[in-house]
Amino acid sequence: MANKVLIVDGNSLIFRAYHALPLMDYKGAYTNAVQGFFSMLLKAIETYQIDYCVTCFDEKGPTFRHEQYEDYKAGRSPTPKELEGQFPIIKELLEAMGLGAVSLAGFEADDLLGTLAKRCSKEGMDALLLTGDKDTLQLVRDNVTVLYTKRGISDLGYMTPEAVKEEYGITPQQVPDWKGMMGDSSDNIPGIPGVGNKTAVKLLSEYGSMEKALENADKIKGKLGERIRANKEQAVFSKELATIVTDAPVEVNVLDYPVKNLAQAVPAFMQYGLRTLSRRLKNFESSVQESETVETPDNIPAQTVDFEGWKKALKEFSGACALHFTPTMATALMDGKLVSLPLQSDLPLLEGNTQESAATQAASLLQNPPIVHDGKRYLYLTQGKGQFSFDTMIAAYLLSPQEKNYLLSSFEEDSALGVMRLYEKQKTQLLEEELDKLYRKVELPLVSALYRMEEIGFQVDEDVLMRLGNQYTKEIDRLRETAIEKLGVEPFNLNSPQQLSKALFEDLKLPPKGRRSASGSYSTDAEALEGLTGFQPGIEEILAYRQVSKLQSTYIEPLMRNRDAFSRVHTTFNQTGTATGRISSNDPNLQNIPPRTPLGREVRRAFIAKDGHVLVDGDYSQIELRVLAHMSGDEEMTRAFQKGEDIHRRAAALVNSVPIEEVTPEMRAAAKAVNFGIVYGISDFGLARNLGIGFYEASELIKNYFEKYPGIKAYMDEAKKFGYENGYARTLFGRRRYLPELKKGGNIRQFGERAAMNAPIQGTAADIIKIAMVRVDEALRQNKMKTRLILQVHDELILEAPVDEMEQAKKLLQESMESAARLSVPLISQVSIGKSWYECK
Repeated sequence: MANKVLIVDGNSLIFRAYHALPLMDYKGAYTNAVQGFFSMLLKAIETYQIDYCVTCFDEKGPTFRHEQYEDYKAGRSPTPKELEGQFPIIKELLEAMGLGAVSLAGFEADDLLGTLAKRCSKEGMDALLLTGDKDTLQLVRDNVTVLYTKRGISDLGYMTPEAVKEEYGITPQQVPDWKGMMGDSSDNIPGIPGVGNKTAVKLLSEYGSMEKALENADKIKGKLGERIRANKEQAVFSKELATIVTDAPVEVNVLDYPVKNLAQAVPAFMQYGLRTLSRRLKNFESSVQESETVETPDNIPAQTVDFEGWKKALKEFSGACALHFTPTMATALMDGKLVSLPLQSDLPLLEGNTQESAATQAASLLQNPPIVHDGKRYLYLTQGKGQFSFDTMIAAYLLSPQEKNYLLSSFEEDSALGVMRLYEKQKTQLLEEELDKLYRKVELPLVSALYRMEEIGFQVDEDVLMRLGNQYTKEIDRLRETAIEKLGVEPFNLNSPQQLSKALFEDLKLPPKGRRSASGSYSTDAEALEGLTGFQPGIEEILAYRQVSKLQSTYIEPLMRNRDAFSRVHTTFNQTGTATGRISSNDPNLQNIPPRTPLGREVRRAFIAKDGHVLVDGDYSQIELRVLAHMSGDEEMTRAFQKGEDIHRRAAALVNSVPIEEVTPEMRAAAKAVNFGIVYGISDFGLARNLGIGFYEASELIKNYFEKYPGIKAYMDEAKKFGYENGYARTLFGRRRYLPELKKGGNIRQFGERAAMNAPIQGTAADIIKIAMVRVDEALRQNKMKTRLILQVHDELILEAPVDEMEQAKKLLQESMESAARLSVPLISQVSIGKSWYECK
């Protein structure tokens, strides 16, 4: 699950809070804006489960926009004295909370929001921008959302690309064009006189961009055409003023400001009489236990022992035991007595007071497998020798899949007593919520399977990595030289956006396709460069140069660094990271190895089987659509899968009312987009964007699709109804995805409705691959085979098998995957064999 970063427009929120609430003071200091600002901030953190938070402020003094336009924001009233003194208080309290506060001379807070949002997006995080400024809507993307303050301090709009389009009739990318044409009186941006909101939206709808409208000004009749022709330069300049910078030189790392122990700021808030906010802050107690001692209730006897006493207590006990290990204490709850062993975490890993030695003794001396929290960690502490009967962390995830972390201290005290208390509650809850079977048959045995996969790792071929590295280096050099030669300019650093911008737009006078940055340079991002491919030789080489450079720095070099002594890389599988039940991977993320593009696919050549072995790769065919066919009971889709037809070709024929043999590649591509879009709850706007077609055409496509597949439409309606009535969505195997979004309003509720429809499908597919993993792992061990399961990537499982077990492993993998669930349509696994991951496809 991606980290969520809240980036706050400090000035915007503070002004809104000041004007929304009556003046309040405490011991001579005004605090109404302080109260309102932190009310909005805490509400956003609570509602959207924020992981990191930074607030951006305007600096006093002129910005680069004032240098371009002296009258920028002219006419604004000065900041009231009653408000001015509240800014330092807010910054002081943010610091007390451990949250970021940043500003930069010459730039506005909007520019810092744009810069940080772009950085977060590139790093795979979700950015949420809390602001009352419509200008920031231009920053909205798939993983950049604007939380827009509408009325007072309590009403927040959740502005996604679809929401911007729905509310304003334009895309986020068109916001600067919109502002450039109609102007903005609050910022004193002139725009085109006489062009208001409706006219600007109409022009953008017709021409797509302001530049295109200006180019066609001669074709626009009447007074409107005259105004546009007379104010072309002013319109271009107005758009520049309205365009938010996304590459400001601000030195801040959002990861330095986690939303962690906000309660530590309570004393600071109480200094200003902010009692209500202080009570809210106490809900954010730290999940990290600072104490080195274990607190127990009076009715639980506690005994502190040395290492020999620890071994003696474990050896003599034969009942149900809970164990827990922290860097400073090992604890065991046995016969209602808490036994504690103080640890010295700096000792070498020999027999002594360490987590490893304490856990290893427990694994060898306990007569019954213990109850633990984080079974995989217990396996690492015992070097795989430990067994356990119950894992409270995995049960907590299954019962509450929406939590941000599953540390024991988030639920109970950090000891074996906390583990036992959690266990007593969970075993009842699992039965009551009909999750016990999924827990015991799938999630619990999966813990050990994932541990074995991590330990085994995946071998990489050093020679292939070095060859690819050398090949990419040469290709990078060749592309650089070719690009410079074709451009016909003096050599420059292709990695410098400023130097590239100068070469393209100043030296070569090419028409800019992107926005201007704070330094005055035009954008040279991929979108801007792709728009220039038809204007200038050398642009395609620059794009290719960037692609190969990324492969080199993101994959080749890290894989070389992360190899162990046997040339194997060991990822970490996260079993509790997604609300849908999917497994994620990190450090390194082997689930994100480049897909099968010509260059990216080459990286898969480096993943090989060790000597005397081969890779056996099983990949489910269209598992989510098969799950959809089963869960919806739609006769048409079910029939197509049972006959083994091309499901996308069949859908294209139905939706377009043509014989299947007359389906064109374009029709099939559109039908495929709708098929998979339905699974992910795609909207009309999203489909239009993906296919590059009009909104009406996309809407008709979805409408026709549901007419031809009425069972799917009925399923979607029933799934939403179930979500509203029960507050959660449920997979075929009982996994729940809770839907608090359905209790909200507007776009948040729409997101909840989409989740209600697609979570059962995605979650069931996740359950099936997990069942297959458990079956494969168990079968390999029961048959005493040397073949090992080494990787899971989405709907794909990879085994490393000795050559003499190759056919047996292939059969075992295919049977285990295809029998993982009984559906009304065939569950198909396509299995291939190769010496490398590349050869398996």
